[in-house]
Amino acid sequence: MTELAVVTGANSGIGLATALSLAHAGYRVFAGARRVEGLEAIAQAASDAGLSDTAGQAGIVAVMIDVTDDASVSQAFEQILAEGAVAVLVNNAGITGAGSIEETPVDEYQAMFDTNVLGVIRCTQQVLPGMRQAQAGSIVNISSSSAVLSPPLMGPYASTKRAVESLSESLQSEVAPFGINVILVQAGTILTPIWGKSEPPPEDTAYPQARSFLLEVLTHNLMTSGVPPEAVAETILSAVQSERPALRHLVGDATVLAGMRERHSDDELMGVFSLSGEEFRVRYSELSGINYWG
Repeated sequence: MTELAVVTGANSGIGLATALSLAHAGYRVFAGARRVEGLEAIAQAASDAGLSDTAGQAGIVAVMIDVTDDASVSQAFEQILAEGAVAVLVNNAGITGAGSIEETPVDEYQAMFDTNVLGVIRCTQQVLPGMRQAQAGSIVNISSSSAVLSPPLMGPYASTKRAVESLSESLQSEVAPFGINVILVQAGTILTPIWGKSEPPPEDTAYPQARSFLLEVLTHNLMTSGVPPEAVAETILSAVQSERPALRHLVGDATVLAGMRERHSDDELMGVFSLSGEEFRVRYSELSGINYWG
């Protein structure tokens, strides 16, 4: 019997690459998007890859899932679970944003938490009963390198990913006795459309130095250390096919930030963010052990 997988936020980037990867590996993938144009993008990508929906077989089925809407999630999973228990859930849907703790409106925090955290919970709650009954399954949660080391003006977004990390740790302890694996992917700089969808911090911010730092580093990282979403998809496929996968899997320059976190004190790491220009570039290269700027 063909195993079922669900990928949220699958109309582009990591989600689409993962849906295609799982389908090529033999899964019947329900690829979620919250808008009609997203469903159309999924259907086109599936057709181009020769993975269009064939009833009950491996391939990709585009399904409307708005992870912020209880009714949408319930309706989508009613359709999915009618075919059987889900073997793999990839909680990928997410939104980002940049701004200071002080200046970011509370409703923007709420929107990010509703998608990035509560969306994970909503979908996970739908699949767990079937996974427990089957005594098998994998839940993949997408985190970020900003949860490893949070730079200035990324606090609102990074805090959602820290929450996902905590949820994943607790969930792994809860579901391990049922043969269910939790896989946490800490993605570094990934070349996806999410960056084009988010607004930079406003020019009139009270924190201009932090803004300049963020724009310089983000632009530089995208050009020099960004990896394609297929790198994340490959990591996910390898993990779900492993009998006993590790909880954490780092992709791209997340490995660099994790190494910096292990080797250096909070004072050293936070101090580098207060520097600018050449002084920052030299010190960051010293702490990371990599001369990013040549």
